[in-house]
Amino acid sequence: MDHSPITSVALCLTHNCNLRCKYCYAGTKSQRSMSVDTARQALDFLDTQSSGKCAVTFFGGEPLLEFECLKETVRYAGQKYPGKFEFRFATNGVLLAPDVFQFLREHKVYFSLSIDGSPKQHDCNRVTQSGHGSYEQIAGVIADTLEYNPYTIAVSVLTPATVPYFADGVKHLFGLGFRYVLQTLDYSSPWQKQDIDQMKRQYRTLADYYFDSLAAGRKIYYSPFDSRIQTWAQKPIAKGDLCDLANSQIAIAASGRIYPCVQFVAEDDTDSQHNAIGDIWSGFNSDRRNWFIEQNRVEIESCAGCALLGRCATYCGCINWRTTGCLNRIPPIICEHERMLMPIVDQLANKLWKRDVDLFKRKFYEKSFPITSYIEDCLIRSGGKYA
Repeated sequence: MDHSPITSVALCLTHNCNLRCKYCYAGTKSQRSMSVDTARQALDFLDTQSSGKCAVTFFGGEPLLEFECLKETVRYAGQKYPGKFEFRFATNGVLLAPDVFQFLREHKVYFSLSIDGSPKQHDCNRVTQSGHGSYEQIAGVIADTLEYNPYTIAVSVLTPATVPYFADGVKHLFGLGFRYVLQTLDYSSPWQKQDIDQMKRQYRTLADYYFDSLAAGRKIYYSPFDSRIQTWAQKPIAKGDLCDLANSQIAIAASGRIYPCVQFVAEDDTDSQHNAIGDIWSGFNSDRRNWFIEQNRVEIESCAGCALLGRCATYCGCINWRTTGCLNRIPPIICEHERMLMPIVDQLANKLWKRDVDLFKRKFYEKSFPITSYIEDCLIRSGGKYA
């Protein structure tokens, strides 16, 4: 089987974390972390497996617990492979500090911030080791985060417990100054019909908010709406464009073992090692790697004939595996969620089109929009002059 060059890798620096989020899929927390030598060898391996640029995302646990390893990895890449790797990481924000921002600024490393919404929503699931909410611990770094990168993505996870008030949580994030909110469901939670009904009401509230924002010329990105409007305005998504596990996208555990995706790593112990597809010293186990790729490409029988095929979120084999134990079997919550959400999104898109909202048409129909929008933002920040 021919394989694509590696373009994206999750580098798991540690199994430890300073929070105990209730929906975490990263497994039981432990003190095991990646050594600097292993991190360097991981980059050496990736250089042989990628033909162009390669995006490396530091994961955990909480990657900033291993800030020294993160720094040494970035420096090593800059010295040995200048321009080859682009680094980013996902963080809970607790350890963000001036020295961290200084290093990130010097080396152009960006991050996403895990923040579920309002203090009430955030503290429901994102708790400390003692069980207390963690919002207050990150509230003080939000302004610094957006000053460092105004396009920082706020990552929010929705659970049944937070459904009744998540619309206010999303508005809260945009009110703080975030422009990009990536919201996902905790697919492993026991979702009930009443949760879907409540979610529908919340999405409708947010649809009005989204319309008003774009009509007023305010640039915001809300993943449940934007990703689906994109398929409404353009075309369905090809399966490989969304999830290419074990092929162009892989994960490397702290031990150096290679997994199809970060969601397969877990504790990287005897219970999860059978999902490994190789290691950075011996390379890929071709049979195991090919099996995952082939299974992820199998057409999902339950999707045959569905009007939403190519527009919904059933194309992530990693989520399917984590929730059903099968790469091509979908958890019921995904279908229920998509069938509920898609009509709301389509109605919103139709309204934006018929009302001739300029920002909507530029955003979804002009290929140059990301560039022209960025230039506009730079002009605004520089007081109308090129910086």
